[in-house]
Parts: sequence; C-alpha cells; structure tokens
Amino acid sequence: MEGDTLMIWNRWRGLLSLVGLVAAVALLAAACGDDDDDAPSGTTQTTTTTTTTPATPTAAERSELSGSVAVDGSSTVFPVTEAVAEEFRSVAPDVRVTVGVSGTGGGFQKFCSGETDISDASRPIKDGEIEACAEAGIEYLELRVGLDGLAVVTHPETEFLECITMDELATLWSPDSEGSVTSWNQVRASWPTTEITLFGPDTDSGTFDFFTEEVNGEGGASRADYTNSTDDNVLVTGISGTEGASGYFGYAYFAENSDKLKVVAVDAGDGCVVPSDETVSNGSYPLARPLYIYVSTESLAEKPQVREFVRFFLSDDAITLVTDVGYTAIPSDELATSRKNLEDAIAGNYQGAAAEDDEPAEELSGSVAVDGSSTVFPVTEAVAEEFRSVAPDVRVTVGVSGTGGGFQKFCAGETDISDASRPIKESEIEACDAAGIEYIPLRVGLDGLAVVAHPDTDFLECITMGELATLWSPDSEGSVTSWNQVRSSWPSEPITLFGPDTDSGTFDFFTEEVNGEGGASRADYTNSTDDNVLVTGISGTNNAAGYFGYAYYAENQDKLKVVAVDGGDGCVIPSDETVADGSYPLARPLFIYVSKQSLAEKPQVREFVRFYLSDEGIALVSQVGYTAIGGSELAGSRNSLESAITGGG
Repeated sequence: MEGDTLMIWNRWRGLLSLVGLVAAVALLAAACGDDDDDAPSGTTQTTTTTTTTPATPTAAERSELSGSVAVDGSSTVFPVTEAVAEEFRSVAPDVRVTVGVSGTGGGFQKFCSGETDISDASRPIKDGEIEACAEAGIEYLELRVGLDGLAVVTHPETEFLECITMDELATLWSPDSEGSVTSWNQVRASWPTTEITLFGPDTDSGTFDFFTEEVNGEGGASRADYTNSTDDNVLVTGISGTEGASGYFGYAYFAENSDKLKVVAVDAGDGCVVPSDETVSNGSYPLARPLYIYVSTESLAEKPQVREFVRFFLSDDAITLVTDVGYTAIPSDELATSRKNLEDAIAGNYQGAAAEDDEPAEELSGSVAVDGSSTVFPVTEAVAEEFRSVAPDVRVTVGVSGTGGGFQKFCAGETDISDASRPIKESEIEACDAAGIEYIPLRVGLDGLAVVAHPDTDFLECITMGELATLWSPDSEGSVTSWNQVRSSWPSEPITLFGPDTDSGTFDFFTEEVNGEGGASRADYTNSTDDNVLVTGISGTNNAAGYFGYAYYAENQDKLKVVAVDGGDGCVIPSDETVADGSYPLARPLFIYVSKQSLAEKPQVREFVRFYLSDEGIALVSQVGYTAIGGSELAGSRNSLESAITGGG
C-alpha cells in the first residue's frame, strides 16, 4: 500500500510540475491572414480571430473530465498509444480512450472522414490522404512521438539466418520473386534448400509502405504470396510456429516476443547491424523510421478531454512509455518543439510555415552562404536565382567544394547550408558536434549517376555493374588499360577515365555501389571538383569514359553519350522514371544540410530554405535534370524545417 501511494504521488507531482510550467507560459495569440500554400502537411491553419489558450486543468479538474477520445491507425504506434491511454485513465478515469488498429492507411481513412480525433501513423500522411482531409475540412497537427527500427525476424531455430543484406531482402520480397523464389538457397547460395514461408503486415500498414519503399525502391512493391495481417501478434504466432519462416514488423513486437523469435541483422553496405535504441537513433540501422500521431485541430478546440490526452501524451511521464514498449524516444529539443506546437494549435495560432515575426521576403537583406556538392550545385544555384526575384536584397553565394569539402566549411561554421550528394559521415558529424554546429538534413531530390563516354565510342552501349567494378577497381590501376580487358569483345583501344575527386559525394556513392566500399577506386584517372571539366575531357578524348550526376549529361548530351547500366535485370538508362522507381542501379538521394543557428538568427536563411521547399523551388529540381521529391516526403521535409524553426535551434 505504501508503494502504491508513493507511485501515485510521483505521478501527480510530475503532472503538477507540468501544470505549473504551462501556466507560467500560457499563450495569448492573434492569427490572421491567408493560408500558406507551402505549409507542411501537419500545420494546416486558417485562424483569423484572437484566441486564448485553454489553461491546463489542475489535477482535480483533470480527474473530473469526461467524454471520449477516438484513436485509430498504425499497429506499430498502437502499443505506445495504448500504454499512454492506460496511464491517462488513472488521472482522468471518466474519459474513455479507444485505440483501434486499422493500419496507418485505414487510420487516415477514418481520421479524414471525421470518425476519429487522433490517427496513429508509422509514416507521414500521403498526398491522397491530405486531399481527403482537405475535402472534408479536417485540419490537423502532426506530432512525431518516437523512432522505430523495423525488425526482420525469423523462427528461433533458423540458424543460418543471422544477417541479411538489403539486396537479399529485395530478392526475398520483390514482386518478381512471387512464385519463383521459394527456397532460401535462391536468396543466398550457401543457405539451405529449406522452403521459404513469409509473414508481414497488410497493404494498409505504414510498416508495409516503409519496408517496401526502403527494400524494393517503391512503396507498395511487394510479392503477394505471404501471410499478412493488421495484427502483429498474428505475425508473431505464425513466424514462431513455422520452421524456416521469416517476416518483419515494428521492433517493439520483437522486443515483446524475443523469447519466441530471433532477430536478423541487416547489412546495407556497412556491415551487419541489429536494431536497438542506439542504432535506430544514430541512423546506422538501415530500417529505421519516425512514428507519429495526427491530431484533429477541431477536436483540440472543442473537446477538453482530447486536449488533455495529447498534453499528457507529450508529458515527461508519458513520453517515457515510448522506450518502455521498445521504441526510441524523440530528442528533448524536438519534444519541447512538439509541446510548443501543440499549445499554439490549442490556442488556434499555430503558424507552421510562417512565424509571426518573420519579415516579408521583399524586405529581407543579408547573405546566405552555401557550399558543397557539385551535383546539387545546379539545383541550389537555380533556386538562388529565383529567390533573388522575390528577395532582391539577399545575396546567396553557392560554392562548389564537393560534398566533403562543403561539410568541412559547414562544420567550421563558415556556411549556412551544405549541399550534399550523400548523407553526412560519422567523422563529419563528430566535427560538427565538436564545433557546436547543429543542423537538419533535408532531402530535396533524387539523382541517377550517369556513366558517359565519348560520342564516337560505338562499342560502349551498355555496361554491367561487374564490368564497372573491373574498370574502376583499385586493383585495376595500371593493369586494366584497354577496353578488351573489361569485355573481350570490345576493342583493344586504350582506356582514358575521368571522374570526380575524392572529396565528392558522387565519388563516395559510385565507389560504394560499384566496388563495395566508399572510397575504393583506381587513382589513375583525371579528377576534378568541376563537372564541366569532366565533360570537356570526356567529349574531347577518343574512347574516354567517366561518371557524374545525370543533370550534367542532360545539359551536355550533344557532346556526350550516356551508357546504360545493367544491375542484373537488363540494361537501364537513367531517367526521372528509372531513378524514381529504383530500376536504374546508380540512383541516390540529394540533400541540403541547414544550420539550426542560421535558421534561428538569420531570417534570410529561413526564407531561402522555405523557398527551396516551396512548390516553385522544388520544381527546379526536375528542370535541371534530377527527380524531385514530392508528396509525403516533401511534406515531411517542410514539417522538419518548421519544427527546427519554431524550436529556435
């Protein structure tokens, strides 16, 4: 009895502390003006009147709340929301919180038709769902509540299945594998001829969307001959009861059932990694993703029980439940931002894409310093040119030091934004940390690296990934010098190669994809940070070849010949379609990294990045020859930006 009393006292003490904090900063806001067309998906706002934030009730008042809170959606987020609901019942016993499990897609269907107050989601809301909500007049707030690593699991006695590569997962789960890849030795020759039995979430699940996009390059692309369910407990039972079985779902379900299942490490090129709090939060585990709740702003305004449930969801006591059920909690600064956004939304003045004190673009001045990838350069330069027409007194300088060189300047505090054609490396993260540089990465597009040749090189129409490795391997330096050494039917003409320098993200990506290790390359080639130098060299040298971003080929296709690449499924030429659908073997994401300090202190940087992610700005990605992000991914980038801005760094 004494222990129960102490537990109750600690819970109430935490709640009273939160009450005091919120009361101390009670918000009064007036919001007016038109909707911002570039607002992120989770920041819909049309308020035109002055609203006072409803005060957080005292513990006694909270205990007198009544009514219901309807939640549905992701089976992955379900255990978090259910745990929070259980705790909330102890402080608001007359509020009935129902938590359904219709999958992320099914949850949004109910949410956008007004059937629920909150939608659990294991992915950002999609374009079609945004439109459905807009048509029904459903405005909402997006709140990220945790991080999850999807677990690839197997029957506990499946001894051979210790680690699987992303390519092997694609072989296992590809739509083309349906009915044809039926035994494990077809995935890896050294594995036994044991029959494959697969289990996984159904097609409405955010887990399904995320897994298929990460593994097969397209959300929804999956073999269909597997047992699916919206209930992860059904999957646990199926896998644990079937020898040779495997499947995937949220890591929390493995953690909860680790006595019945075996988790499989995943190798995306940097070795075998098992999901854990650490590997999910630092990004080293390949199958990690954010977890969300979407909250109806109408419910926040009209239902005190919904307001208090969401406030409780973001309280210190409740947010720890994310880790209790096996996920990774969001960082403290992001939690503070989420709390502020919630209070702003309750007050009716959540601005999202435009802070109240931001200057009109035409009144901005100062400078924006950008440097980095030569691949991303043409996009950023085009955006900068367009931005000058709306903010003529802002000077945007865009340098080309390569991805690595750009990060050196960025992590030394010399630039506001770093263009990058690869994710930031661990050593660069450490350099930024040491200098106190905090940042947000924003993916702005996709690029297919182009393998190109002199236009008169008739024999070079298509090259396999194996032949590219022969051509560019470190072991080929000084030994593979004529084209017939790459393919015997090709002529004995001398090979002359051009490519980016070792500071380039293009170099890192190409060498990792082709030679299996970033930075592993022959050195006897002409390199440059300036892709125009490479274009000139290849176009002016008989039998020459090289590689760089596809945009530079598109810009210079009258001087060059593009070479198709065969990754095992036939010869594919880079294009918007083949890059976006993942069929071109040398496709990669393009990023900008933005200093949080610059966002907080320089309005011109804030507005430049907002313009970059606007419909007008992002369209320039396609115009210069790359594939633009869109839909939920673009909405997610916009929301990440606004969260960083409102969080003040």
